[in-house]
Amino acid sequence: MDGLTAEALGHLEKALECDPNHAPALIALGEVYLSKREFVKLDALLKEALALRQDQPEVFFLQARFLHQQKEYDGASVAIERAINLDELQSEYFHLAAEIAEESERPNERQFFLERLIDLKPLDGNAHYELGKLLHHPDDFERVKLLLEISIDLLPRDARPLLLLAQHLYAGEKSLADGTVRIESDPGYAKQLLGKLLSIDPKDSRSKLLLAQIELENDSAQVAEALYMEALADKKTQGEAAYRLGLIWEEKGDAKNSVKFYKVAMETDEWLALAEFRLGLLLLAEGKRKQAEKHFKQCLSALKEKADALAKSKELHLNKLRFHESRKELESLQSIRKFTAEAYFGIYKCNHESHLEEKVNQYLDKAITLFPHYPEANYEKGLFFLANQDTENANARFVKAVEHDWNHWASHMELGKIAKDNGDWQKADMHFKIVLDLDPKNKVAKKLL
Repeated sequence: MDGLTAEALGHLEKALECDPNHAPALIALGEVYLSKREFVKLDALLKEALALRQDQPEVFFLQARFLHQQKEYDGASVAIERAINLDELQSEYFHLAAEIAEESERPNERQFFLERLIDLKPLDGNAHYELGKLLHHPDDFERVKLLLEISIDLLPRDARPLLLLAQHLYAGEKSLADGTVRIESDPGYAKQLLGKLLSIDPKDSRSKLLLAQIELENDSAQVAEALYMEALADKKTQGEAAYRLGLIWEEKGDAKNSVKFYKVAMETDEWLALAEFRLGLLLLAEGKRKQAEKHFKQCLSALKEKADALAKSKELHLNKLRFHESRKELESLQSIRKFTAEAYFGIYKCNHESHLEEKVNQYLDKAITLFPHYPEANYEKGLFFLANQDTENANARFVKAVEHDWNHWASHMELGKIAKDNGDWQKADMHFKIVLDLDPKNKVAKKLL
């Protein structure tokens, strides 16, 4: 502490000795203690001040800041609300209240404080951005759009609202009058915003990922690939960029390049499971069953970790009555379960020559349990039942397969054979004709028809 500060501190302490109720001296001294992190002295000072008077909002504000720094969020919340009740026109009170609500995971309170902060400071671009980021429900689509557009106007060199608005417009989740959700994506506006963002920050890799996705949907695969390659250089986006590049090269039929990029994606925790799964599929297609089986089995534990985290998050949102967020987590969970089912089915296919063995067949059962309408898995289970002369259960499985994928001609073929054996010529004729519609060169269907 330099001499001047020590002298000023001495004067403040003497002033309070003479008049313990002298608010300016008390606040000034408290500010010094807070900045110097002399929390024991500050705590004692606040207790004395609050014992004398309860009508000074500045004291409660100081107490709230002190408790906030100590991560005592409940106490900080009570203190800042006391300050607000005594003076509702101080924007800094609402700013702190919003921070405390965020860190104590009280989104409804935070929304209220941010709304009040915007009322008091309509030119606070960050408050508009934070409120736009907080609102997730499709009911708020237009409001979020407006908040972020205002934030962009008020913060012309800030990339954050540009990216968030682009993501919001691309997702396009809007509520209808009957409560259902409609997707109205606006990739054109999103692309425009991302272009502006990259003019501000040419190295922003997250925006490049979204822009690449939009370009892919516009059949601009070459442009998308270039953007993904740029994002690959950033550690924060390397995993997703590598995974997307693996998919692009897989679409081109270049397994060698796909494997290269999937292996890069596997070096990141977030994309390990899906990249390893795709690698297993590639190896299985090449007939490298042992290697494929190894990757399928290794991806199961990572997929389970993802599923467990999503299930926990879903329940947390549900307990807090955040139904939309819970539904989104459920959608992600179902997607992970589908990948897990496909991984189990992959292990089964790797051991297909032993498909009648109980140990191998259990992988098929696990796949169906996780994804009951999985067409390929139901078809294989139908074949299993046929091999065991259980026509009734076989028929049920083939029906399940075509219910989910009417184009699964192999299941139609088996349903036609079963109908023919049962003397149901009309049904057999229908299924064989469907097979020929889907696979015109199918000689077996032509012969049976």
